[in-house]
Amino acid sequence: MAKSSESIIPEGITMFNFGGLGNMASLLANAKEVPGKIKLLTEQMKRERIEADGGEGRVKVIIDGVGQMHSITIDATARNHDDLEKWITQAMNLAGDRAKQKYADAAAKMAKDMNLNIPGLESTIANLIGAPKSDTRA
Repeated sequence: MAKSSESIIPEGITMFNFGGLGNMASLLANAKEVPGKIKLLTEQMKRERIEADGGEGRVKVIIDGVGQMHSITIDATARNHDDLEKWITQAMNLAGDRAKQKYADAAAKMAKDMNLNIPGLESTIANLIGAPKSDTRA
């Protein structure tokens, strides 16, 4: 039987690693702030304006960062064009993609600023809001 002063655990090996508990406590404390921060972020995104066009500039839309349309401008030469509906759809889809990406980027920055270093968080946020993988049309 080992003397009480001798350890049965080899040197350099610890049975429990409590060092990560401080990080976990900090993570949980920051996580409690997330709903309020998301509300503030959403309000900020409502003030953002994203512009996109379709039909080679004949249709322009302006939406906010949460996807609500604020204006649409249709060039006089496009008003009776057969492709007008397609151009409006094109402009709205492009603006929507840009808004989603802007929101995802802002949410990822918020998470980073809060030290929410959770693996996969950025992609989860992007998936939740439907952000495109990349906006090559910007």
